[in-house]
Amino acid sequence: MLKNLFAIESVTAENTWAFLAKASVDPKHPVFQGHFPGVPVLPGVCSLYLIRTCTELFLGHDLRYNTVDSCKFTAMIDPLRNEKITVQGDLKQAEGIIRIKALMLYGNRTVLKLQATMKEITL
Repeated sequence: MLKNLFAIESVTAENTWAFLAKASVDPKHPVFQGHFPGVPVLPGVCSLYLIRTCTELFLGHDLRYNTVDSCKFTAMIDPLRNEKITVQGDLKQAEGIIRIKALMLYGNRTVLKLQATMKEITL
């Protein structure tokens, strides 16, 4: 369902445990037909998906959220504004758990602050 919603343009290392990602959202994606018709807003779960995907690209392996300790949405993403999304991620790892503090910006506005833990998916 979220296929092709985002175009991740870059994920660059700020240091060993921090990254900066740039992405854009497709305003014509079907998710906006239901959220909301005529007044599209990016669903919050899609923002969490983008942060996880950027973290996976940075670390080089698949992840799942383990806990979401704090998630604060401070503004909405209106895809019709066609601004760039920036994800700033600071990570710490201990005993197989990755702790992330992330900030998401749309243009120059902060839209999401996240503190969560993730685990590598092993098959």
